[in-house]
Amino acid sequence: MPRWLLTLEILCSTPSQHQVSISATSRNSNPATEMSTTRRASSVRGSTTPKRPRRALLAENATQDGATGDAPRRAPMACRVCRARKVKCSNERPTCAGCVRLGCECVYPVPAVPYETQPNNQSSNGIASTLQEILRRLPPTAETCQNHASNQSSVGTSATFTTLDYMFQWPIFCSSLGECSAETNILATNHFHEPDQLASSGLGLPLFDSGEVAQLLTRFLRLVHVMNPILDCTTLMHHGRVVAELGLQWDAKTCLVLLAMALGSIAKPLETRLEPLESASRSVSGDDEKSRQQAELYYQYALRRIGMIGGSLTACQCHFLNGIYLLYTLRPVQAWQAFFHASSLYTVYLKSRAAAQQIGPGHYHDDALIGDESCSGEKLRCCLEQRLYWSCIKSESEICTEVDLPRSELGKMEYPYLFPSPPTPKSVDGLHDTHDMGAVGMLAPTALLSVDDAAEKQDFKTLHEHSWFSYLSNIALLRISSRVDDEFYTKPPSLWASMNLLDMANTAWDLEKQLLQWQHTLPSSISCFGEPVSLSTVTELQLATWLHCTSVRLRMYRPFLYRLALQQGHDWPLADALKQFADKAVVLSLNPLHTLGLQHRHAGSWFRCRESASRVLILICARKIGLVSKMGLEQQVQDMLGICLAHLRFWEEEAEDIRRVRQVLEPMS
Repeated sequence: MPRWLLTLEILCSTPSQHQVSISATSRNSNPATEMSTTRRASSVRGSTTPKRPRRALLAENATQDGATGDAPRRAPMACRVCRARKVKCSNERPTCAGCVRLGCECVYPVPAVPYETQPNNQSSNGIASTLQEILRRLPPTAETCQNHASNQSSVGTSATFTTLDYMFQWPIFCSSLGECSAETNILATNHFHEPDQLASSGLGLPLFDSGEVAQLLTRFLRLVHVMNPILDCTTLMHHGRVVAELGLQWDAKTCLVLLAMALGSIAKPLETRLEPLESASRSVSGDDEKSRQQAELYYQYALRRIGMIGGSLTACQCHFLNGIYLLYTLRPVQAWQAFFHASSLYTVYLKSRAAAQQIGPGHYHDDALIGDESCSGEKLRCCLEQRLYWSCIKSESEICTEVDLPRSELGKMEYPYLFPSPPTPKSVDGLHDTHDMGAVGMLAPTALLSVDDAAEKQDFKTLHEHSWFSYLSNIALLRISSRVDDEFYTKPPSLWASMNLLDMANTAWDLEKQLLQWQHTLPSSISCFGEPVSLSTVTELQLATWLHCTSVRLRMYRPFLYRLALQQGHDWPLADALKQFADKAVVLSLNPLHTLGLQHRHAGSWFRCRESASRVLILICARKIGLVSKMGLEQQVQDMLGICLAHLRFWEEEAEDIRRVRQVLEPMS
């Protein structure tokens, strides 16, 4: 068994914040009740059988071992779900009694050839060893997150107050804003969003050019898929080959290819050069107008199919990629709708598969997947299901942090996997699969992909591995982020003033310790923490990891700045600790890494605009209460305010809420 899989199983023995039940018959099954039932059943069975003396049993075992000379036989191994839930497994094949009750897929660990001796594993030795180390050192799930997951306020609602709109309501800003803060609400500005001209026109779409399939899918896998690796590269390229040869069909596979092509058209690599403030101060995000029009063309082709693709795994992936594309084009409310639909449809998919498995094999049919010698099609499906689950949870969590809208039911279900399974050696190779991929193999893979250079192949494989390090680390960071929200954002910010200051400080110190522990798990390929780094050498994965962590930290420090601004002049025993956290908010807001990639279009472009606005409010608040002057950072703060406002101005042509936020902030700065 691969070592990283053993590590995942060990991690799965810890309760998860997001536990998901896919039972078709028992939606709210209680593991504790099932465990007690198992114990009662065991005691009943034990009462009917007379117990043998323990000394006699030991003597008999010793005699048998001495006679045969063999090592003691290993007890039957429990299935993975029972091991994760820490309950006794009935060891029935193909499905144990516990998995039948839960409706889960029952998978037994099968002793096989040691991972080091398996064929064709040279390409994944690096990723296996590094993932093992990362997963071993990831921070554990906080108990508070578990309590919050089991005590959510009401079905389908979000109980957090993390959005930028609540910062505008801080008392220190009320005299400057008046009633202007309501204008920054994303839900208010969404009503003024005009539909795309191409979508609203009654004219037909231009003819589809199949010659661009290869190039755009390659760009998608290199620039977009690495941030959310929910697809199998080999399967996607096979679907692309079918579309290139047979043309557009009206199925989920064609819709998936079209969405990937749309994202491949609009995505561009990160350029880490620093743009002068003058060039960033104009709204020039329309410079890539041609690529945006091409992307919108493929997107409209996909939209014509997305309503008739059913509820398969591929259909769920289509709705998720729809949300990613809408984030690329700065349409956050529509992106929330897509992610909500993807998560809801995926919930139905999981429950449907669970119900079909209870009936027996062969009662559920889904799109065929292309496995390899190290991973069958069914195992690949299980891996893709895990990836899609965690990507949906992560995307919903991120967007509901800034958009005050409800979340789907997906996060309220019991799910046995704390982390998605990393890719197999073959799927790491991804684009460069050269074996026959089925009957529709009219185009040679090398001709389709236009990737012949060995160095470029290795570069893609390395990028794919690094993307998995980032993906797993972000899932671990999501748990810490959830705890920050649980501790400080389940009630309006006005209640921070009445919270126990010592409890607040202890919570923040504990969270800082967890974040520091999380940072230590990161490999250098995705980390730019610690020693000063050259801004020109920072990669997109490194920057994305740093920005995610910084966002969590700033949310954690906000309550202390609010408290300091509200009760300045008071002398408390913990005043130094309060000022210490407020100072950290200011220093972190001035970090030069914030200036990288401000004009780079990606799925987090809109979130970065909201982060810039949040940092403007933090710096203005600190300046109003005299904290900036005490720290001697007046000029640095003024420079950063100009950069943040220029960043908002750059993107405001595409997002009306960004324009209104900038118009409100500019007079204040």
